[in-house]
Amino acid sequence: MAASEPPGALVEAPLDELRPADLDDALALTAEAGWNQLAADWELMTRAGRAWAIRRDGRAVATALALPYPPGFGWISMVLVHGPERRRGHATRLVERAVEHLEALGLVPLLDATPAGAEVYGRMGFRPVVAITRWRGPGGAATGATQAAPITLEPVRALDRAAFGADRGAILDDLVARPGAVGHVAPDGDGLLLSRAGRTATQLGPLVARDADVALRLMRAGLDALAGTVVVDVPDRATAVRDELEARGFAPERPYLRMARGRDDGFGEAALVHAIAGPELG
Repeated sequence: MAASEPPGALVEAPLDELRPADLDDALALTAEAGWNQLAADWELMTRAGRAWAIRRDGRAVATALALPYPPGFGWISMVLVHGPERRRGHATRLVERAVEHLEALGLVPLLDATPAGAEVYGRMGFRPVVAITRWRGPGGAATGATQAAPITLEPVRALDRAAFGADRGAILDDLVARPGAVGHVAPDGDGLLLSRAGRTATQLGPLVARDADVALRLMRAGLDALAGTVVVDVPDRATAVRDELEARGFAPERPYLRMARGRDDGFGEAALVHAIAGPELG
């Protein structure tokens, strides 16, 4: 997440709800930032949560989004600002609006921050929870994506709730239903891995598993089913997955810091999480 604007800067442009008609502007901001999200991701997040925009001359030039994950927390993401509009306080203003919304619902705001953003969010009361690294590298398939069998989530819904700390079934159902989605469910509901297409790479995650051996089996199956560039966002403590990616030629691309507002720990069982769904989804 980007947050480089100093708090308190003069802001004249109006802030209001992101509208369906703003999708092209939102996608342009995504591309400008070099991020990976597609229209399907924006549509999912705005349907499941609320999004806001700051406009200049009718164009959305800055955005932020809040996804509620009751009963404990909500997710803030897609904090984007058009280059010429930076350093005007837009990001701070948008994040404050998202925080206000989530806290009014009784939810703890969480987000994944870049190192630069972490300094800004720290001043807003966010505290470090988990260190995460994005790894980028090659899939193992020669062409296309191969899905061996339909993805059935029922055996792993309880495991995912325990791992994530909330029911995100609607999010997972959307990912599974996308064209070309690749997913793997371990026997007896011991693990789940999903993929989704992105603008610059296929995102592999979430990966939840009862232990590292299950996680590695799922990760290997997922990578072997995908062609082209793959990105995986791995908690730094998930060393088995990290080592597997490194052995396959993946390289660390950027760090993230998961942060919670007014709280020193996250939600769910961290030991079950071997890769997150992405900084936009949690």
